[in-house]
Amino acid sequence: MEDEVTIEHEGTQYAAPYLVSGDTLTVFLPNGEQRSTELRGLSAESAARHHLRFYVGGITKKQ
Repeated sequence: MEDEVTIEHEGTQYAAPYLVSGDTLTVFLPNGEQRSTELRGLSAESAARHHLRFYVGGITKKQ
């Protein structure tokens, strides 16, 4: 099942679809990268949002 998380940072919306297969979360970041995490009881949405925040923090830091 594929879902999506979104966050807003400084007026810009960022979105990343994600899917869960077994206990593995895969997040598809806006730049085409994929990040995976073993959930081990974590919320998939929360973990996906964490990956997206880290991505946004990295690109906004460069600007």
